[in-house]
Amino acid sequence: MTAVVLPFRFARRLPQIRKTALYMVTVPSNHAEGHLREQLRRLEDGLRRKGISEPLIRSEVGSYESAIRAHLWRLLVSQGGAA
Repeated sequence: MTAVVLPFRFARRLPQIRKTALYMVTVPSNHAEGHLREQLRRLEDGLRRKGISEPLIRSEVGSYESAIRAHLWRLLVSQGGAA
């Protein structure tokens, strides 16, 4: 018997998304991008260790990245720092 493991949607983890985006606003853009890449890599690795399928990993990581970037954009626009 096999089971399909479905992780809780990472794009709904608002405190974690807000924390990452807020940190990214406070550092230079190249460092912010590196930080985000590292966070996404860790998420991928963790999901692989748990036996999540590759298509689901790609979906989760993509959704999570989109949620972080959307929140980051909102922060930049609200602070007038989108230039």
